[in-house]
Amino acid sequence: MADTALLTEHLTYRPAALIDDIINSINILAFKATDAVEKGLLSADPANLGFQVPPPTTPEAEAAGLAIQRKVKDEIENGVHQLETLLEAKIDKNFDKLEVYALRNILSVPPEVRDWVRLSHYEGLNFSLDPNAPSSESITLQRKKLRETQKLHSLLLAETAKNEATLETLRSLLSHQVPKREPVDGSSNTNPVFAFLQNKGDLTGDMSHPISTTTSFALSQLPALKALLQDLEPRLKDLQNGNGKDGLVGEEEKSWRRERLEFIEKETRRHLENVRGLELGEMGEVRDGEWQREGRKLGKGEVEDLERVVGLIDGGDPMDQNP
Repeated sequence: MADTALLTEHLTYRPAALIDDIINSINILAFKATDAVEKGLLSADPANLGFQVPPPTTPEAEAAGLAIQRKVKDEIENGVHQLETLLEAKIDKNFDKLEVYALRNILSVPPEVRDWVRLSHYEGLNFSLDPNAPSSESITLQRKKLRETQKLHSLLLAETAKNEATLETLRSLLSHQVPKREPVDGSSNTNPVFAFLQNKGDLTGDMSHPISTTTSFALSQLPALKALLQDLEPRLKDLQNGNGKDGLVGEEEKSWRRERLEFIEKETRRHLENVRGLELGEMGEVRDGEWQREGRKLGKGEVEDLERVVGLIDGGDPMDQNP
């Protein structure tokens, strides 16, 4: 196997292919030889081949002559076939011996010199290990970097699309032509509220005098800025004064949800204190028996009712005991 690989690399073809080409060439020559023999025998006179052909003087003699000719042809074809078979068998037997002998003694490299053979295309090659050669770990690391780079690329594409949509919206605020978009959830298209910035007025666009052009542009925008200031002045006053709403700017009254929650909390606290007899703190927590702070003050009528109850329990009228 080592000889075959070495010779194949040196000859640029397999050694067995050379033997096969020789055998195929001999087979072709044998086929041409048998074909020439067959043509020569078919063209020869049957009498020269040992067959007696009667002269065609009578119809019976003519029929016998045709039968002899067919027999001669069959004999020739059969003989040529046997000759061809014999030649092929002899060629295969002898050239198999040639193949074995050639592969063992001619197309072979002795084992003692096999490791010392250096082909011409091996000259100048460096078989030492390269420290910069990629390893399996470095290849795996590069694959991971590639996957992460692809993920980052996808995220950047999505971010680019998002930024393009944002820029398109900002451009629509500056342009007079609003991009046509289908409203989503009942929302309307963005109005070009900053379109006045594109109104140059009487500006000629003279780039040779930028200061004068900038001044003219600023003067042309003053009416629009004044209109915006007039619109913002009432809102600024509302923000400063609060309209007596304690921070609820722009609201005329509390929402019904907030009022409902305050009402439920107030009635629940009253029920717990008056009906259940619980003492609740400021945040609604239940106080224990320990003193926490000064409790609810009793009225004069409540004190008299308590004294009367005590007097009835003791068997006397507490009001009579007063001096």
